[in-house]
Amino acid sequence: MSEFYSVVNEFDTLISKYDFKSPKKLWYDNMIALSKHIDDIFYCYVIARVYKQDGSLETNLWVGPVDRPDDGLESLSAHIKVEIGYNKTLDENFFKDCESRIIEMIEGGALDSLMQKSKKELANPSEKNRAYEVYTQFTLPFYKMVLTEANNDKKILNNKKKCQPIIEKVLAAMDGEQKEFFNKIGLKETVDLIWELCYIYSL
Repeated sequence: MSEFYSVVNEFDTLISKYDFKSPKKLWYDNMIALSKHIDDIFYCYVIARVYKQDGSLETNLWVGPVDRPDDGLESLSAHIKVEIGYNKTLDENFFKDCESRIIEMIEGGALDSLMQKSKKELANPSEKNRAYEVYTQFTLPFYKMVLTEANNDKKILNNKKKCQPIIEKVLAAMDGEQKEFFNKIGLKETVDLIWELCYIYSL
């Protein structure tokens, strides 16, 4: 496991047998993420890290509404986190052991239970902060409109260049508070934000 890219190979069973996908365009240098569609807008993410500073290893599982799988998940209470494993020293079996724990959870029906908890949090959050307002009032509705405008065509949604004109079309049709919000963000940031969700959907 001296090369970070080999980490994803330690989760090969999740990919081959449990329908997890590899959203590689959203990975960081020290982090890989896997995604699995559960139902409607809800996904399961497995995030594995190798911390460069001290070589420690970490794996977490998240269940929640579609979002970029990174540290930003922490800001929304509807994203439910399960700590799978952490190790301060190099362990050749660490990620494979984490995969085994995740498979046990899946086969035990944990994803459905976590999704139900996430649905309740999304509908009635225990922490109604600015991140919740932005996600539910702006980001999620925009994302859904783009899917509709693209007729859920995954070939279009997977390709940023093909998806961008659709995002811009939806943005141009907006008015009021929604239009004002995304104008403040700027076109590039808006396209990046919405396309990342479309990309996860397209896998």
